Amino acid sequence: MQVRDPYIVRASEIRNWVVLLSEKASILKEYAEYVFGRFERTVEGLTEKEMVWKPTEVSNNIEWILNHMARISNLSLPRIIKGDPDYAPEGWPEDYRDRHHSLERMLKDIDKGKKVVLEGIGVLTSAQLEEEIPLWGGTRKRKTGLFAYLGELVHHNGQIAYLMGTMKRLKEKDPKFLE
Repeated sequence: MQVRDPYIVRASEIRNWVVLLSEKASILKEYAEYVFGRFERTVEGLTEKEMVWKPTEVSNNIEWILNHMARISNLSLPRIIKGDPDYAPEGWPEDYRDRHHSLERMLKDIDKGKKVVLEGIGVLTSAQLEEEIPLWGGTRKRKTGLFAYLGELVHHNGQIAYLMGTMKRLKEKDPKFLE
């Protein structure tokens, strides 16, 4: 039996590793597509009145959640993908968080961010996913930031689904609810 030196790697093994490692970005992109697709199905049929409704005085409404999701998809995720903590899309208002935006505007903004995110994730290499980047007051692996912010989008989608489900049940009890 011939024993191989474990530190000597054949070229064919390297090619296999490259294929396997690039699959990480492909799987991450597929997950991001799923997250954004699920969000789009959740907000289907959402109205301006529903967007501003709050179940309690201190609750966030869907408008606040959409604003937050627009910033995640246009600022936070692209900053991580690019490794640039100061990145902002051209023309992005610095005071986006503090402004009122229409439902249509925020959905369009989220869609623009989605396109940048999917394109950016799609070209990341495995080495770039493992790369340490400036994040949250220190450095973290790029993939950690991507996992966290995609998780944020899932979390906020769940909040929207909860609010929409609550409004649906309230409308069933009172057809004049939100009129």
